[in-house]
Amino acid sequence: MATIRVERADGRTVDEIEWKAEELEIVERPNGAAAAAILSAGFGALVLGLLASLSEASTAAHDWFDFQARVGPLSGKTIMSVVAYVASWAVLAPVMWKRSFALNTVFVIAAVLIGAGLVGTFPKFFELFAPE
Repeated sequence: MATIRVERADGRTVDEIEWKAEELEIVERPNGAAAAAILSAGFGALVLGLLASLSEASTAAHDWFDFQARVGPLSGKTIMSVVAYVASWAVLAPVMWKRSFALNTVFVIAAVLIGAGLVGTFPKFFELFAPE
């Protein structure tokens, strides 16, 4: 884009804008930090599903997850899931920091992890592991 000063026939000076096509410089930035966060979130969801099933399968695990008596074992399962999320993010972020990844692949992997974790939180699933 350029501004051109034009003098009209009646003596007035007017600024007109002339549009010129310019080539854009597209610089691809590394997306590894975002990919690490997305994968870590999927891992945290998977851990939550696994801990929900483990808590139902084992009374010792059920009792161990009871961090806060008013909340019950849900407190331990969610706290441990958050710890798994943060730990996996701390491990993946430095490794993936300056790299670029295909985000569609990262999203698919994260969706599979989240789906598996979600299945683990359904009572119909984790009751399969409950002691009779």
